Amino acid sequence: MFLSKKIKNYETKYKGKEINMSTEINSFLNIKNAVEMRVGTYLAYGVIYSISMNAIKLILQEDEVLPILAKNGNSGNIHFKSFDNVGDGSLFIPSLIVKLVNTSSYFVQDKEYNLLTLDFISPVPGEFAIKIGKLLDLKLGQNQRIHERIIINKDSLRKLNLISDKAFIEINGTKHKCLIKDISYGGALLISCFDYEGMDESNTDLILNFDIAGKEVSILGKARNLSVIQTPNGKVLALGIAFCEDKIPLDYTMLIHDYFN
Repeated sequence: MFLSKKIKNYETKYKGKEINMSTEINSFLNIKNAVEMRVGTYLAYGVIYSISMNAIKLILQEDEVLPILAKNGNSGNIHFKSFDNVGDGSLFIPSLIVKLVNTSSYFVQDKEYNLLTLDFISPVPGEFAIKIGKLLDLKLGQNQRIHERIIINKDSLRKLNLISDKAFIEINGTKHKCLIKDISYGGALLISCFDYEGMDESNTDLILNFDIAGKEVSILGKARNLSVIQTPNGKVLALGIAFCEDKIPLDYTMLIHDYFN
């Protein structure tokens, strides 16, 4: 009952919103990107372009049959495949009944394909639907709270499921120990001790390495807002890092999302 209500809330909240597929999204949903679609005797293979609570878009080879089937509003079946290397807790997704809605042209390296929109007719398995809703939460929540900071202390470490505030910052191939003072969807504030002379705060690539639930996560970013702080034990460097948006791991985004929710 609770699951059904949550799915309905997601469907209402994110009507018309979709998630473009990526390797990380496939892994999180535990589905391969290749799918099989059957409409009567017509059989086609495609890849997932995007997915939403009520629909899915596929990229398929261009042919003359598909636009006609979509124009007529035909129904068919699509079959997802799970990754082979998952454990017993993996989610099985049965063949789903879908309605062909429309097609449009999609170009990849000057080659034309069909971009097919399908509406789900049969219900998507509850756990799978919840995962899609959570991804939409991540996508939209990240945009709304991109600069909202989480101050790192004992309480936030526990809520974030982080063992420690200790991490490593990698600059030009050299790792330096650091402490995480605050984090957000889009960046972090670090304290470290290293030779920062000559460091260009506007154009230095950095990699932040730390553990999330025992798994090492690396995030690429750029240095921002360098400042030197005098302490009783000497000078330390306060270093802001802005993460490269397209390089932020899903595990990290999920970490911040779970904290705020």
